[in-house]
Amino acid sequence: MSASLTDPEILYAQKIYYFFFLLTLTSLTTAFVMLVFSFYYGLFTMAFGIGISYILMLLKRNFHPPEKVITAKRMAHTISQNTSPSAIACFAIQLYYYFQESNQAIDLLEKFLPSNDPLIYATLGDILLKEGKTKQALYILRGNPYALIDPLLLATQARVLKQIGRVSEAAKLFERSIHIATQNGFPKIENNWLTQKILTMSHLAGIHHSLADCYFRLENFSDAKKHYHAGNRLLIDISLWRNCPSVHNHSTKIHKKTY
Repeated sequence: MSASLTDPEILYAQKIYYFFFLLTLTSLTTAFVMLVFSFYYGLFTMAFGIGISYILMLLKRNFHPPEKVITAKRMAHTISQNTSPSAIACFAIQLYYYFQESNQAIDLLEKFLPSNDPLIYATLGDILLKEGKTKQALYILRGNPYALIDPLLLATQARVLKQIGRVSEAAKLFERSIHIATQNGFPKIENNWLTQKILTMSHLAGIHHSLADCYFRLENFSDAKKHYHAGNRLLIDISLWRNCPSVHNHSTKIHKKTY
């Protein structure tokens, strides 16, 4: 497994909090300038600080995690006191992305499959997909009683179907996932409401972008553009925005494949 493997949604949340940290520094600096110099200098400082903070957030590509020993102790302490689905899922995600222990992460999640919790199933399905075990992922995801009514499970199934080339089926599940998530939201992952909100918007943006990819491959370019834009509107970080690829280039690739 690559050492650079990261969860894009967690990375996005880290970038947003980094931006908030820089904005806090900007606010303190602005207040100081207003008190010492003038109100207008303070406004200039604030505008300049916000701009620089945003640019620094865009340029930030990774964050240095704490020492593995410290993280392991925190994980062990948390899991000893909290065995909720969200805690188990977070534990498995850290095992997979940070410690790069895919087998341990999979084994942990499999132990909690009898709970039928969508978050456990979706996390396991996502890890299996990244490990290239698409058939196993799809089998497990479809075995959950909430497979067709939970937005997280629908989106994860759709990603698996998209990966194995069943694009039309994937598009339908992505559409259904967006519809249900818009009405009922996603399962709660974080107790912190702000982090939950950031992760929800990031995940929904990812679903819109994945659906757009499906429509593009199905040559439904108008819907592809619509969902690329819908996903972009949910993301503060414009470096993560996506646009519809050139239709001309797509047609050229298809034309070449016919020879």
